[in-house]
Amino acid sequence: MRREARGAPCWLSLAARDVRAAEEFYGRVLGWCHVPLLGPPGKARSLMLKAGVPVGTIGRTTCESGVHAGWMPYFAVDDVDAAAGRLRDRGATVAVGPLATHAGRAAVAACPEGAVFGLRHRAPDSLWAVGEGPVGRLELHTRDIFAAALFYGGVLGWAGDPGESCAVEYVNDQIAVRDGARRVAALTQGVAPGTEDQYRWHTSFRVDDVDAAAAAAVREGGRVIAPPRGSGTRREAVLGDREGVAFTVLKS
Repeated sequence: MRREARGAPCWLSLAARDVRAAEEFYGRVLGWCHVPLLGPPGKARSLMLKAGVPVGTIGRTTCESGVHAGWMPYFAVDDVDAAAGRLRDRGATVAVGPLATHAGRAAVAACPEGAVFGLRHRAPDSLWAVGEGPVGRLELHTRDIFAAALFYGGVLGWAGDPGESCAVEYVNDQIAVRDGARRVAALTQGVAPGTEDQYRWHTSFRVDDVDAAAAAAVREGGRVIAPPRGSGTRREAVLGDREGVAFTVLKS
């Protein structure tokens, strides 16, 4: 079984006000299917899959403020409780947990700039990976990539023991995060797509046809934030779902 490096992304989740509508939107736009998960009454939650490969989970949020964290990444750490302590020491907010889940302990936090992310002891599914399958890219849009690298590196254990921790490098005006040879995240300067002034994690999903996905998003009640551009495997577009969550689609 593949084990992600320390500090690597290991899962995605989306908190939606209407889970069923979100399942329908992503199913019709990105070709995903969903499997309902067991949970407490009134707290619908589903596993989203593309061709049998897990994408992440969609669950219900009770937040009615209109503020949306979007697709939230989780990162693998050896000890969730210890990592939560490091978060607090660095001025971050631990919003949920640490608590026990079926896949080990987990927590949800926000960095000092407000970007929301989670911690897990390990990936809930060994098939999940950034850069392989439906999840194409994961990027933190931040005010200062070097300060962000120090914050996340200190919390998640980046640049630790070679082969056990994610490596980081500065390339093409970004800080790339690698799990072995595979690029699993990047830190980039500026606000997140689809927001006016917010710094957050932004996810890109692979699709067979970028233009068809953009047209489907509008047809299904979403919007096109940035129209399709590029050619071949570099073609991409930024879309918004029915609740305003921004994401990018990439040509498979």
